[in-house]
Amino acid sequence: MTADTSGLRDVWRGGVATWECDEMGHMNTRFYVARCMEAVAMTFGLAGLPRLFAPASATTLAVTSMHIRFLREARAGDSMHMTAGFTSIGDTSADIVIMMFDSASGECAATFRIGLRHVAVVDGVARVWPEPFATRVAAGLADTPKLALPRSTGEQPATTSASGLRAKELGLRQLGQGAVLQQACDPFGKMLPQGFVAAIADSVRNIITPLRELCAHHSDRNGPHFGAAALEFLILLDDMPGNGDCWEVRSGLARADGRTMSLVNWMLDPFSGRAFGTMEVIAICFDLEARRLIPIAPAAQAELAGWIVPGLAL
Repeated sequence: MTADTSGLRDVWRGGVATWECDEMGHMNTRFYVARCMEAVAMTFGLAGLPRLFAPASATTLAVTSMHIRFLREARAGDSMHMTAGFTSIGDTSADIVIMMFDSASGECAATFRIGLRHVAVVDGVARVWPEPFATRVAAGLADTPKLALPRSTGEQPATTSASGLRAKELGLRQLGQGAVLQQACDPFGKMLPQGFVAAIADSVRNIITPLRELCAHHSDRNGPHFGAAALEFLILLDDMPGNGDCWEVRSGLARADGRTMSLVNWMLDPFSGRAFGTMEVIAICFDLEARRLIPIAPAAQAELAGWIVPGLAL
């Protein structure tokens, strides 16, 4: 897939390591986000605010939302690069778009739309952008390429993270729990976005696996080559957990059709019930041999209906 990159500039270039790939044979989503955050740092540096993630910085960036489309597999040994641009700028906030490409083919592999706040490290309170930076960015805003716009998610997650109690009211299953380790944190002790995605991904396999097996049971293309893959993420983040904090993930199936399944996932403080964030995942059944989508059979759709949590759908 090709994309219009007018107004965007190169911000990252590298490749996919074998250890970044998962059991499906392509780069795990947490590493897409890790590379995306490197691109964020470069984007702001080129615009006049370098080192916002450096330990000595008085201010930093807090990700508030992230929409991702996975368009083409990135596999071990692939060379990749990213372009980015600002699409809006407020007094203390900004939105950017990042496009990831396969450097050999030129095809777009993934898109990222990211909402950020400029905050003080000491208290997390929003801080106004320096005037020269804001003026420079406002003068060079880019349009969001059509390829980066939502396809199967809305503009906001199916549920907001305003109240963790809502997850329990809906009867969402606890699929994961753990604690935030130092290596998952930024220099200021807060969980990184890729750490959030990693925790959700590791937890959600506890529902993806039985759903995949259900779909495989009703497919004439079952067997060891029957896998799963993500097409789209929509993430909303509140104040992220810090080093040593505990978390739990509660998830449920919001909807399913002949091609996709939508899963909504909450990360909560297991003691207070406060929500750290939510993530909607659009998943597909994936042929590991042919490397393409496997349709969800009508019989499987009928059985999936029993898994759907009322109230989760958009």
